[in-house]
Amino acid sequence: MRKSAYLLAILLLCTLWACDSYDSWTVDPSARLTFSSDTVSFDTIISKVGSSTRRLLVFNNNSAGIRLTNVRLKHGAESYFRINVDGQFLEQGSGYDFEVRGRDSIFVLVEVTLPDVDADTVTSYTDSLAFQTESGEVQYVTLLAGGRDAYHWYGTIDINEDRTIPAGRPVVIYDSVHVASDATLTLAPGAVLMFHHNAAMRVDGKLVANGTVDNPVIMRGDRTDNLFSYLPYDNTPEQWGGLYLHGGPHSLDYLDLHASKFGIIAEDCTIQLNNCILRNSRGNGLTTRNCTLTAVNTEISNSMGDLYSMTGGTTDMIHCTLAQYYNYDSQHGMALRLSDFAYEYGDTMYYALKKAWFRNCVIAGYDQDVLMGSFMGEKKFGIELDYLFSHCYMCTDSLQQRDDPKRFVGNIFESTDTVSGGSNYVLFDTYERRYNFTPDTLSCIRSNAEPNLSQQYPLDRLGHSRTGDNKPDIGAYQLVIK
Repeated sequence: MRKSAYLLAILLLCTLWACDSYDSWTVDPSARLTFSSDTVSFDTIISKVGSSTRRLLVFNNNSAGIRLTNVRLKHGAESYFRINVDGQFLEQGSGYDFEVRGRDSIFVLVEVTLPDVDADTVTSYTDSLAFQTESGEVQYVTLLAGGRDAYHWYGTIDINEDRTIPAGRPVVIYDSVHVASDATLTLAPGAVLMFHHNAAMRVDGKLVANGTVDNPVIMRGDRTDNLFSYLPYDNTPEQWGGLYLHGGPHSLDYLDLHASKFGIIAEDCTIQLNNCILRNSRGNGLTTRNCTLTAVNTEISNSMGDLYSMTGGTTDMIHCTLAQYYNYDSQHGMALRLSDFAYEYGDTMYYALKKAWFRNCVIAGYDQDVLMGSFMGEKKFGIELDYLFSHCYMCTDSLQQRDDPKRFVGNIFESTDTVSGGSNYVLFDTYERRYNFTPDTLSCIRSNAEPNLSQQYPLDRLGHSRTGDNKPDIGAYQLVIK
């Protein structure tokens, strides 16, 4: 009994001590808070559009609790920032009587909505959040954001006459844009179109993108925040719908279209792609049906569907890079799929595949096979297909006729891309999903393009010369060794 009573007394004292420690408070000026960051910053925010929520942790590493008599924004009610401290919204930019117990922490949530200031450049905004303790000590956390004015298009926007979208402010599209059959939409160098979730563009007239190497035309989603701390939404698929092309002819130079649901879907039209990027689509990166496509120095990469799905028509790809390393899902499509038929409303529709030429192109990916062809014309109608792969780098085992000198000339075949592609390119970061498909120094993509053809296209997608040493690289990018 004595032993049990002794243990009970010790337990009671420990409990009382723990309670006293947990419920004790200090006014010692040396007892300070610590923060998960001394600055809460936001990437460029579109004006009049609320930001995502940033989280700040406030730690009390002292054994005794600290009471906060006041937490306030420097600019008070005039601040563009909104603050929630431990579940309490700071009305008029100020709040009172908060507690951070010993060895504990609280959350602070920060949001911002920035004004339209009628400017074409990014405007910086700053404020500070002050934490005042019972001792009178004040600690500060800096708040930073950059605001960019934009034109906001709501509902269905019908473009019924020729129109140009300039550079400067982006256009934020919340529903859809339709270009009528007798209209031309021109996108000036540096024009930026930002699409809300599921928003899309359909062109029945003509689309002209006049981007340059320094001022590309950009089509992207409208989210400027991050999915994770290391991964912006702008680098993740399905942020917006995509681009439908009909009518034409369409001329797209230095168009950077990314993070969409289906990339470009084109039917019964003529398209010229020069120095473009189509990347990170949930569906196919590029789909053509009965189109005439010419693509030069163009990268199509990392789609859950096929990178390029061609059904009928004519294609000529020169110095293009088709790189299928999609890693947001275990499933993904081909780098290249060729076909001369499609299933429509329960019927099989035949589309004559008139020409499919791929010259000095990279066609690669994770899988042992990144090419697929399905044809009924040869079997059913006795039509000889006109396809050519010349001086390409390809990951495939399935091409039974790849020794055919009419259709396969000077190609490099690998059953799988070496080390899943990582050793072939100068940047292959599967964690942050950052890629640069310029061939690395030891890659077999280096110096193996057909030089006479490269002379006709002397600059790569980034403006680098590929003809200086007469050893051009395969694909859209030339390695420059300084």
